Amino acid sequence: MVLLLALLQGGEHKFLRGSGRTDLHGRGCSAAIGAKLAMPDRDVVCTTGDGAFQIFMKELATAAQHKAPVTYVILNNFSLGWIKFAQRNRGNRFISTDYKVQPDFVQIARANQCYGERVEKPQDIRDALGRALKATRKGVPAVLDFIVDGWNFAPGFKRFYERLAG
Repeated sequence: MVLLLALLQGGEHKFLRGSGRTDLHGRGCSAAIGAKLAMPDRDVVCTTGDGAFQIFMKELATAAQHKAPVTYVILNNFSLGWIKFAQRNRGNRFISTDYKVQPDFVQIARANQCYGERVEKPQDIRDALGRALKATRKGVPAVLDFIVDGWNFAPGFKRFYERLAG
């Protein structure tokens, strides 16, 4: 998240909104459409996990149909990261957290008339984000599928989870 904010520098009226909770897994995917419709002149970037995106990826068609060009950044660790982290902290008993079969998010984006790109190397993030924002500024929603390490939880994520879980 911090890296994305750094890459999205500029402009006077920026803000970041997160739910701060996991009460509705993936709600940011649909909320981003509402944010874009409410503020059509602003770039709207939704950062989400692959599990959450799978729940709400049907909203890509909604974004395209209603001319709400949002950029979706999927942090794809092939698992349900929040749940896996919790299971690791409760004795390493993993139940239904890993995806052995994962949809091709780039193809799903294209099937919904959106821009799609897979990003596997950190050095490619800046250019990929630039291409996605270029697409959204032309009115086309974008999906970036960032492949990330499923065990490399950011320090901020760990602190946030520990505060929630106690």
